[in-house]
Amino acid sequence: MFIEWDKWKEIVFKYKGICICSALILLSICLYFAIYLTKHETDNNPNLTRDDATTFIGDQSNNKQQKSSTNTTKEKNKSSEIIYVDIKGAVENPNIYKMKSTDRVKQLLDKAKLSTDADLSHINLAEKLQDQKLIYIPKKGEVENNQSNTLSKSENGHHQSQSITNTIQEKVNLNSADESQLLKVNGIGPSKAKSIIEYREQHGQFENVDQLKEVNGIGEKTLEKIREDLTV
Repeated sequence: MFIEWDKWKEIVFKYKGICICSALILLSICLYFAIYLTKHETDNNPNLTRDDATTFIGDQSNNKQQKSSTNTTKEKNKSSEIIYVDIKGAVENPNIYKMKSTDRVKQLLDKAKLSTDADLSHINLAEKLQDQKLIYIPKKGEVENNQSNTLSKSENGHHQSQSITNTIQEKVNLNSADESQLLKVNGIGPSKAKSIIEYREQHGQFENVDQLKEVNGIGEKTLEKIREDLTV
């Protein structure tokens, strides 16, 4: 053991200069990396010291906690927001009720109390209430009656429209009607129908209904009588 140590001592003393140089080089490299890392941190945060860094981290943590607390408070305030809802129809106590924004139609009906003839088949009890909203509860049979009335009005309108269309279509065109079609007009007999066709063949198409006064056998009174049934 001592022999080996003596050998190492001889090697160290023999190459003393090389060992010292190697040690200095290693020390220089370590110092260089230490300075580089310190400078890099300083460049990224020029105004941040070690103490400041600790304070900064603490402030960031506090800010996060404050934001979280603020968001929680807002959510609580939102969940407890007060709204006013009007309810009418088949309820015992129709009125404006003070409710929470998280309440449903069911909770409003619990306050207003349904009438015995209330029809809930078209009411969504799970619907969320909204501020200034009107809730109307129909009576039994009311929805069906309204639908029937709507259909009836629609059908009447259709019939009226069809009647007007038929009236327009029933007008006889002086320029295209034959004798049988002209005879359908009240006030035009066989002789007048033939006169109209002869006039059309001789003078060309009618420019207007008033031109019938030029046809033999048709005077002012006859024209006034048949005017609404004719067109050109």
